[in-house]
Order: sequence, then structure tokens, then C-alpha cells
Amino acid sequence: MKTLLALGVGLVSLVLWTNFSAAAESGSSEPAKPKAGLFLNDLRLIPVLNGGRIKPFDEFARESILLMTGSRSFGDFDPSEMMISIMVEPQKWMNVPLIRISEEDVRKQLVLDVEKKYFSPHELLSNNTFLQYAEGITSGEASNQVTSTGIDVVTGAKNGRSEELKKVVERVSYFQGLTQGRVWTVTPTAVGTSGDLDQPANWGTLMDGMKQPSPQTQAIYSLLKSYMQEDANAFKENAFLARKTIEDAIPRFEETSLKIKAEVFYNRLRPFLQCMIFYLCAGILWLFSGLHFIPRHMAKFLTFSGMVMHGVGFGLRCYIAGRPPVTNMYESIIWVSLGCLVFATILFVKFKQTVLMSTATILSGLALFAADSAPLMMDPTIRPLVAVLRSNYWLTIHVLTITLSYAAFMLAMGISNITLFSFYKKSKAQRLGQDTVGISQRIASLNQLSYRAMQFGVVLLAAGTILGGVWADYSWGRFWGWDPKEVWALIALLTYIAILHGRFAGWVG
Repeated sequence: MKTLLALGVGLVSLVLWTNFSAAAESGSSEPAKPKAGLFLNDLRLIPVLNGGRIKPFDEFARESILLMTGSRSFGDFDPSEMMISIMVEPQKWMNVPLIRISEEDVRKQLVLDVEKKYFSPHELLSNNTFLQYAEGITSGEASNQVTSTGIDVVTGAKNGRSEELKKVVERVSYFQGLTQGRVWTVTPTAVGTSGDLDQPANWGTLMDGMKQPSPQTQAIYSLLKSYMQEDANAFKENAFLARKTIEDAIPRFEETSLKIKAEVFYNRLRPFLQCMIFYLCAGILWLFSGLHFIPRHMAKFLTFSGMVMHGVGFGLRCYIAGRPPVTNMYESIIWVSLGCLVFATILFVKFKQTVLMSTATILSGLALFAADSAPLMMDPTIRPLVAVLRSNYWLTIHVLTITLSYAAFMLAMGISNITLFSFYKKSKAQRLGQDTVGISQRIASLNQLSYRAMQFGVVLLAAGTILGGVWADYSWGRFWGWDPKEVWALIALLTYIAILHGRFAGWVG
């Protein structure tokens, strides 16, 4: 039985390797296309160990596409099917422009079309300049002055061009790793020495199955073979078998199973994209809410729907990650945009000023749009916390509190810009000799709203700064050390306090 298993694995491996070798030499003019009638649910749910945590194949595929293309999806392909297609049909992907090169200087250096941002693997692998640089990266001799990590050895600063070149090499290498089975981990091993499922040991890859076959590699190779043969029924059966075979080999998988399903649901739902649409539509309706009761009620409904979806998405993300959002800019954006709506709603209940809701919905919608449209700058990937931060209660409270203050300040910023525009209208009306009483009253009302929003922010910023000192005392044994982050947090707090006290004392109008 073991001999037959090894033979079966070897035969399919040989097919895959032969396909890739032929593609590497000549490429193929026939583009890859999604297969019709495939049932992908079980494929999406296959557990994968990647990035320090167990995740569904669906998320692994989206992260892989993001790395290579700068987006979490590509063309008409479902992300999970695209990964399978690359592994089974590499010759069809060699001429597909999917490798992103963002920097124009890098495109010039590699003698590529500077008007394009995406290039095929074949185009780069046949580029001598690229191959020479890639060899320099692997040998640690990327440049006389710039290291392979993109750091200038003279100034110590990051060199953008070298950094982008390194990323391009990584993207091409990752594509090759997919076609060779070096990236997809399929054979679970025992958990780490701590016994913690969040710290699993390394799993065996698909390529490892060539040397040491396992039931998991056999199941995956059967899945790939059925995809190659375009047999939808066999593909569905093999996807289910592969999923169950891998799940059964994971210790205490029942503790992870629900998170796997929740993450696939989260990816398919795309809650923050829906929030963005709700908020921007609501913002437009709030602008016209004074004309009729219909836009006002529709605006309220859309705002409420957006906040509910926002809360669902935020809760799902926290559940999947097993922690609050304290790691990166993307998570800060979704937290701050929700906080902005909450503060605006509180003030709207008291002051009944629709400008609060129109400002908050538009700002939150634009913030979520920025987070969704720039995944390379604001990475939406869920990553585990580094070990030193996993059980740090004070760090979590500090970050959540201080970033929530940004939400109040974002609302104050929006209202203040509207106030500045009102001053412009007042000045223009005065030059034309028109009545400015109404505009002056509106300015006074806006000033009151920005003042209240700023009060929320100052209280939270002060609390967050103090909590940061508590965290520092807990972690490092000292409450305040006058390092740059602490100093500038204090400067920001004192600046806002000066504005509030100046207004209270009559120094600022």
C-alpha cells in the first residue's frame, strides 16, 4: 500500500514538474480560465498552516494573490481556484501579467515597459537584469551600497528602489514556490512544545510528500488531478476528502474548526466594503435630509445598517484573530471609523444637527474606502501577535483607548473644515454687502459641535497616554522615559488642552 501511495504521488508530481519545466522554457499562449461547475466550498475550508496560524485555504489564497498582484482577487477567478490553477497549469500562467512592480524606477532599471505595472513570470524570468539582481539577493550581494533588505549602508535609511526590487524577487519566487509545491502546507505535525494551537509546529509541504508520502499529500494530489482532468464530480469528492484528511490529523481541531468557517464567511461577506457603500450613500442623503422626510429616514436606515454591518465585521475579525485590533493600520482604520460614527450619533441625539451625521458617514466611508483600495499600504491580513504582546492586557487597553481618541478628533476635523468653509462664505457675503446673521449663527453652532467632539478626544487621549505609562511601568519598570513617542503624545495632548482651555477662558473665539 505504501509503495502504491508513493507511486501515485510520484506520477502526479512528475506531471506537475514537467508542466512547469516546459512553461519555464517557452510559456504558453493559451490563458488560464476558471473551470465551470466546480464546487469550491470544501476547497476553501481546507486548513493551512501559514503566517504563524492555521487558516482556511480561502484566506491563504487571498494572501498569496495579494503578495503577487497587490490585490486580494484577480480577474474572474475565485482566489482558491486560482491557486489550484497555478499549481496544475503553470504553463498557462507563465505569460499572464500578474506580478506587480509598483516603482517606475524599478521598471526602468529592469528595462521593462514603464507604462505597465504588471508583468508575467516568463517576462521576468527571461530578463537577464532581473536574474542578476535575484542572484545578488540570494548571495547577499544585492548592491555595493544597498543591502538585500533595502537599507542604505551609508545613511541607514530605506532605499525604495532596492526595497521594491527585493519584493519583486519575492513575488516571482513565491509564484515558483506555488508551482513546485513548496508553499502549500498540507501535512499537520504535532503542536509546538507549549502545546498551544496558536504556536503549531511546521507542517509538511506538498513537495515534502514527494520524499515522504502521507495520506494528506495523496488526497491533495488526487484533488489536483481531478482539477487537471476537469472532472467536477471527482473534484467535489476529492476536495471533501482532502479537507477531512487534513482536519483529522490536526490535534484538537474542534477548537479551530469554527474559526476556519467564520473566516471563510468573513472573506465572502466583505463587511467593511458593504459598510463603505452604506456610509457614503447615507452621507449623501444626510446632505439633503432637510429638504424632505424621505431622505432623512433613508439616511437613518442606511447609517444604522452600516453600523450593524460594521459591528458584525469587527466582531468577526476579533473572533478570528482571538484578540482586539491592535496590530496594524488597517485594523486602526476600521476601529477609528466605527468610533467616529458612535461619537457623531451621541452628539446627534443631543444636538439634532444633521451636519454631524453627514460629516461622520462621509469620513468613515472614505476611510474604509482607503483601507479597502490600498491593501499593500494597509494590509488586511490577520496576523498573530508577537509572543511578547499576546498576554499584555495594558498594551491592548492603551492602544484601543488612544486610537479611539483619533475617532473623536477625526469628527472634529471634519466639522472644523465645514466651519472654515462657512467663514469663507461669510467673508464673501460681507464683501457683497449681504446679511451674514444666519451664517454667523451656523458658525457658532459648528464651533460648539467641534468643541464637544474635541472634548471626547482629549479625555480619551489623556487616558490613553496615562495607560501607556502604566504599560511601560508594567513592561519596563518605569512609567515615563521621555522617548520620542512619549514626548510627542504629550505634545499632542497639551496642544488640544491649550485649545480647549483657551476657548473656556475666552482667549480663543
